[in-house]
Amino acid sequence: MQPAARQKALGAFYTPRVMAEKLVEWAVRSPSDLVLDPSFGGLVFLEAAKRRLVALGADPTSAARQLYGCDVDEDAHAAAQRHEELTVPKDALRHRDFFSLKPGDLPLAHAVCGNPPYVRYQGFNRAGDAGHRLAAAAGVPLTRLSSSWAPFVIHSTTFVARGGRLALVLPAELLHAQYAAGVLQFVQHNFARVGLVVFEKRVFPGALEEVVLLFADGRDEGECHHIEVVDCRTLDDLDVDALNRRLERARARIKPARGRSKLLSQLLPRATADLYERLAASDEVERLGGLASVDIGAVTGANDYFLLAQGEEPSLSEELLRPVVSKAVHVRGARFTPHDFQNLLERGVRCRMFVADESTPEALLATANTYLERGRERDIHERYKCRVREPWWSVPLPRHGVPDLFITYCSSEYPRLVVNEAGVLHTNTLHGVSLTDAVPAAALAVSFYNSLTMLSAELVGRSYGGGVLKHEPTEAEALVLPPVPADAGKLLERVDELLRAGDLEGVLELTDPLLLGGLGLSKRQQQQLRVGAERLRSRRRSRGRVPSAA
Repeated sequence: MQPAARQKALGAFYTPRVMAEKLVEWAVRSPSDLVLDPSFGGLVFLEAAKRRLVALGADPTSAARQLYGCDVDEDAHAAAQRHEELTVPKDALRHRDFFSLKPGDLPLAHAVCGNPPYVRYQGFNRAGDAGHRLAAAAGVPLTRLSSSWAPFVIHSTTFVARGGRLALVLPAELLHAQYAAGVLQFVQHNFARVGLVVFEKRVFPGALEEVVLLFADGRDEGECHHIEVVDCRTLDDLDVDALNRRLERARARIKPARGRSKLLSQLLPRATADLYERLAASDEVERLGGLASVDIGAVTGANDYFLLAQGEEPSLSEELLRPVVSKAVHVRGARFTPHDFQNLLERGVRCRMFVADESTPEALLATANTYLERGRERDIHERYKCRVREPWWSVPLPRHGVPDLFITYCSSEYPRLVVNEAGVLHTNTLHGVSLTDAVPAAALAVSFYNSLTMLSAELVGRSYGGGVLKHEPTEAEALVLPPVPADAGKLLERVDELLRAGDLEGVLELTDPLLLGGLGLSKRQQQQLRVGAERLRSRRRSRGRVPSAA
């Protein structure tokens, strides 16, 4: 296996020295502390721990005997054994899968520091099964979508001595993934003080994954009711002493504050966060899911085959081809019109979907014989989504068929709600929105574009590497909307024009007085929500910029 492929398989992305030093400085407080790195990799944490122990007054020989580590990578373990300066006793560095160890195999540590391997669920093997079993035994059942870091955090906690500290580098999934909520709650239950340090800029050279730093203090000294979120522009801005003071102050807070929106709202000015929280809990606002059903689009399993441009496969009957939109970039404003669809056709975009099933009349299906045979020759029928359905060429349509509106699934700037005036189907790169209430589609689309909903989108959605904001159907349905005025639809044409020109600010200047003023919000409060949404949006998008190497 090539080095890069091996590194990816192991989830090994070695931590910059300055980052390791920050975590170790916080976690190691006494010259007699025992330190454990449960996935030591390039040894950067253990090297930093030895320097920290010596700086606190330990002699180098004693400091080396206070270090422990584990790594499943044979090459990393062999390199550690050859390390001339670290001089850790050989039996203290285990060549083992961390999930195969239990407390007692290694002593409980006053400081557990490290960067757990990050392997997505698709690559999670038998070691992943062991991690899931350990998590379940700890009372945290993980879904099949969980990545390797999640059980690693839970298992690492069991190696922390009473009163000890846990300091880990983790992917930003900790803030966004649904299964991460259980991991955070477990950490809160086991530690008295918990903090998360997040960064406006990506701080991990060589990796696309955005990271956060987890600081947990006071093992078995009470439960943490408030996770303190510290926002830093870069790693240089992280002050360890200031972090300690903030965690101590946060310990005094009694009101529980759990959940992703509660965490991200700490990045807002207090007045803005309080205003949003009050509005979101109010009976005066709506949720998108209370007005409409949001569903995924058609999953073809092979868009390059089932989606056709105009003029392709001329033998196919036109009755087997349905108009479809397959990319968010194809819906530019707040309306998708027949003219927009015609424009896609003229540009040669694949926007006609082959739709047939076993009930399709034989005479029509006969026109597809050549097309279907060509698909078999390309092994389309062997692709996963195709081979698990019968017949393989029958693409399941969205549950509600042609939706009233679309909502973007992934957004680099902000999500968009778009009226489906062209009456087309959609693939799963967009969600369909089908009205369940007597709200006109045009009025709902206009009412979506306001500063409260834009802020809600940032707090409810998930952002991963690259700064893209994602909303699954349940998250889209949770978006907060002000009451929808019946006559709001009269603004649709103007809102559409402004959005197509990229002028969200112009839209909000038009809609906020109508929609948020209708909620009784002052201009100042409207501006607070607008600035808050822009702050989170800008912070998220800045993470799409590649950091320079250290």
